[in-house]
Amino acid sequence: MLCLGAVALVAAACSSTPTAVKKKVHKTSTSSTTTSTTAAPAGATTTTAAAAPTTAPPAAHTATTTAPKATTACSTTGGALSATCDTQSPSFKLAGAGANSIQPFFTRVFYYYNQADKGVSVNYSPAGSSVGVTDIQQNTVNFGDSEIPIKTPATGTAGNILQVPVDLGGVAISYNLPGVGAGLKLDGPTLAGIYLGKITKWNDAAIAALNPGTNLPSTTIVPVRRADSSGPGYDLDQYLIDTGGAQWTGSAAGTAASTKWPITNVGIGEQLNTGVAGFIQQTAGAIGYVEYAYSLQASFTNAALKNAAGSFVKPSQSAIAAAGAQAANLSAANFNIVNGPGAATYPLANFSWTLIYQKQANTTLGVVLGKLFDWVTTTGQQQAAALGYSPLPANVSALAHQTLLTLQNAAGQALFSS
Repeated sequence: MLCLGAVALVAAACSSTPTAVKKKVHKTSTSSTTTSTTAAPAGATTTTAAAAPTTAPPAAHTATTTAPKATTACSTTGGALSATCDTQSPSFKLAGAGANSIQPFFTRVFYYYNQADKGVSVNYSPAGSSVGVTDIQQNTVNFGDSEIPIKTPATGTAGNILQVPVDLGGVAISYNLPGVGAGLKLDGPTLAGIYLGKITKWNDAAIAALNPGTNLPSTTIVPVRRADSSGPGYDLDQYLIDTGGAQWTGSAAGTAASTKWPITNVGIGEQLNTGVAGFIQQTAGAIGYVEYAYSLQASFTNAALKNAAGSFVKPSQSAIAAAGAQAANLSAANFNIVNGPGAATYPLANFSWTLIYQKQANTTLGVVLGKLFDWVTTTGQQQAAALGYSPLPANVSALAHQTLLTLQNAAGQALFSS
C-alpha cells in the first residue's frame, strides 16, 4: 500500500478541461487550530480539520512582491495589496474546487495562511480541474483551480473570470521494475512506442540502447494511463507530440494535445492519480504518469526524460524550476512550458491556475480572495519546495499580483489600490 504521506496526497486526480489548447511560451472557519485539507473523491467537498502539515516548513523563499505605498495604510476593505497587508482581511470561510495536483501545496499553504490570519479558512475539494472549471463557471464556489487555463476570454455566469498562476509543478514518469534503479533513461520515441503497444518488454532494444550497461529484465511492460481527463496526461501527450515522431502524431493521438488520453486500446486505464499510483506500486513492470509531488511522497522510481537540449533529466524541484524560468511571456493564453530549452530543464513541467470572478458581488469575499492569493503567490511560495513544487519565478508572481489588482466590487470599482 502507499506510504502514509502518499495516501494523503494521492487522493483524487487532476482532471483538466479539454477546451484549452496549449501554446508555447516565448523563451527570452475562524480557527486557532491548524487547517488541513482532507482528500475526497471526485465531486466531493473537503473540510478543514485540526491537523498541522506533517513536514516542517523549509527555509524562507524570497519572493518579489509589489511594496505598498508609504502613505497607504492596510485596510480590511481593500487598500493595498502587498506582503504587509495580505494577512489583514475580514473573517471568511472560503470554498474552492479543482485540480488534485495542487492539493498538497494548497493544504500546506492554506494552513499557514490561517495561522497568520485566523479569521480566514478554506475548504478545498480536489475533485479535478474539470470540476473546478465547471463549478466556477456556474458560480457555485468562490474559486476554482485548473492545470490548464480556460480558453480566453474566460467567462462564467457571473461575468469575466481572472486566471491567476499559483504553483509550478511537474509530471513524473514512474515505473516499477525490481532490480533496476531510478533514473532509467527514456525519450519521446521510446515512450511513444510503449504507449502505442509497439514496445512490450523492458529489455527491448530501444530501451537497452538508451541505457547501456543496465541489466534490463524481460519483464512485460504494463503501461498505465488516466481513464479520466487530466492535466498530467495533457502534458505527456504534448511531450510525445513534440518528441515522439510520426509514430505518435500519425496515430490516433494526432497533433493537438488532449486531456483525454488519446490511445485507449493499449495498457490499463485507471481513475485519478490514486488509481495510477496504486497500480504502479502493485504491478511489476508497470509504468505511468503522476504528479511529481505525489511520486515524491510515495518514493516512486522515476525515469530521466530526454529534453529539448538532448539531456536526460529526472524530475526534481530544481529541474522543474529551470522549466518555469523559461516562461518569460506567460499568460493564460500562452502557458505551455513542456519540453522547454536548457540542459537542466525537466521537460514535463506546468503551472496551475486559480480561477476567480473579476467582479465580486460580495466586497468582503473579493477582498479576502485578493489578499489570500496575493499571499499564496508571494510569501506562501516558501512552502513549495518541501513538497516537490518550485516557487513561482518573480515574473510569474508579478503576473499574479497584477491580475489580482483588477478585482472589482459590484459597481465595477477596483478593490485594491496597489
